[in-house]
Amino acid sequence: MRMSDSLLSILARPDIWQSGRHAPANEPHHCLPSGHPALDAALHQGGWPRAALTELLATSCGIGEMQLIAPALAHLSHGVQRIFFVAPPHIPYAPALHALGLRLERLVVLTPEQPGELFWSMEQILRSGACGCLLGWLPDGRGAAGYTALRRLQIAARHARGPVFLFRDCAGASLVSPAALRIQLQHETAGLTLEILKQRGGRAGQRILLGRPSQLLAHRVMPALMPVIVRGNTVKRDDEAELPMDTHNPPPASGPQQPALH
Repeated sequence: MRMSDSLLSILARPDIWQSGRHAPANEPHHCLPSGHPALDAALHQGGWPRAALTELLATSCGIGEMQLIAPALAHLSHGVQRIFFVAPPHIPYAPALHALGLRLERLVVLTPEQPGELFWSMEQILRSGACGCLLGWLPDGRGAAGYTALRRLQIAARHARGPVFLFRDCAGASLVSPAALRIQLQHETAGLTLEILKQRGGRAGQRILLGRPSQLLAHRVMPALMPVIVRGNTVKRDDEAELPMDTHNPPPASGPQQPALH
């Protein structure tokens, strides 16, 4: 019996998985290559799932999670849609993001004033049609992100063309989640360990070791973009010796001026 067009359109959606049918690896409509060959080889479709939730769980922030997704963000920032940072724990450092290849004019940072506005804001962004990628930081605690709220985000994520990354505490690893992909991150001396807790249509339990967070960077921060440290009558960048500071005729700034990230 021939299936109806409406049923075929449903089965073609990236968030619908059928047993026994495997999508081609690196299918551009279903995934976005992560930029890390070892990780892409372990993921079901060869990259970050598009139009679906990806949870990255860690005990703390700043262990290399941004460098992990930086290649994908850099690629998406050269598109026409926006990349949204929702409720980041710290103000994103624009020069570092620029050094990773991101176009700063495509980034939007949103900090909801009330805790209850977090999920509502992310849902509206995903449904707007202007979202190429969303990064959302969830509150700590086992009950901070309920299944119902995550399920609404998963449904809204179908309107996004790129991946949707949610950062949450490792305490949520044992909780049920509708996310298509869940990865637990752990900082090791040798690098960053990724354990796949869940992936729709793929094998869970795989562990991947990537280089240390500093080695995950595709590009180093240019010296001209390093923050200036002022001590007394000397000026020093993090990568150079201290230089005398002329308070009457300060030297011109070296390198191109980069726009601030708002």
